[in-house]
Amino acid sequence: MRSLTLAALGASILLASAPVALANCAKDDPTGSKLLAARQQANSTCPCATTTHGAYVKCVAGVAKMLSSGTSPSLPKSCKGAVKKCAAHSTCGKPGTVTCCITTAKGTKCKIMKDAAHCTAKHGTAGTCTSCCDACPAGSGPSCSTGTTTTTAPPVRTKVKGSLTATAGRFNYNATLGLAGADAACNTSFPGTHACTLTEVQGAPATDLIGLKDTSNMVVTSLWAIDPMADPVTAQCFDDVNFNPMTQPGHNWEYGTAHTASRGQKVPLNNATGALGSLQTGVQCNISGSNWVGCCQ
Repeated sequence: MRSLTLAALGASILLASAPVALANCAKDDPTGSKLLAARQQANSTCPCATTTHGAYVKCVAGVAKMLSSGTSPSLPKSCKGAVKKCAAHSTCGKPGTVTCCITTAKGTKCKIMKDAAHCTAKHGTAGTCTSCCDACPAGSGPSCSTGTTTTTAPPVRTKVKGSLTATAGRFNYNATLGLAGADAACNTSFPGTHACTLTEVQGAPATDLIGLKDTSNMVVTSLWAIDPMADPVTAQCFDDVNFNPMTQPGHNWEYGTAHTASRGQKVPLNNATGALGSLQTGVQCNISGSNWVGCCQ
């Protein structure tokens, strides 16, 4: 109940600066619960401290758009602006800055200040919340670190459901080698999934890739580009030392030693925005670093 009250309070603060658009949000979400849930999901999906301010706001806007679209949206379209506004009026992506509550005869106002000292110089009080939507007075909103427990909604991923841990090329999950091992591991960790192909990853919405972490909670920054139609198969980290096209027609994502012709393909991932980089080919499977394996439904 306290969270709902604070969410409604945050909404009322926003109404003062954007009366027309946000009044519609207050009408469509009178308790503030949908706005709160959307902000919680954005908070868990979009990294606050590991990105630029612009990228953070863009990430949050993408989450709000995703939650307010479709046949059964969980967020009223009129509230998309409120979610983005809370992100825009935050310290995320601005290291060292603080939310500052300044009280005058006209009331209390929140500003983003360079640091706590500048806030104090303006006779303000630096808050523990990263967004002005929660800072004055500080409560248990999604951007506050007060120790109050809040329920965070998990990210809604439609195609890419998660990721396996990074591997240097040869798939070896649960003592099973090759693509079959990756498929089985995906299905175990994310029931009903298999190792994502390049086509599936490229066709997935950005919101599926924003904030993507693997099963060990590591941030995913690149993905192996699995292409079942690759020719030759040595372009897929295949074990070309033992490859026999008559008995091994598939691609098993295995390799022999570093001196073989086996190479792989990968795509970089901007974890903050969900944007994929250009396809990188000729990646030497076992000495060119590790990449992740996405799990697709």
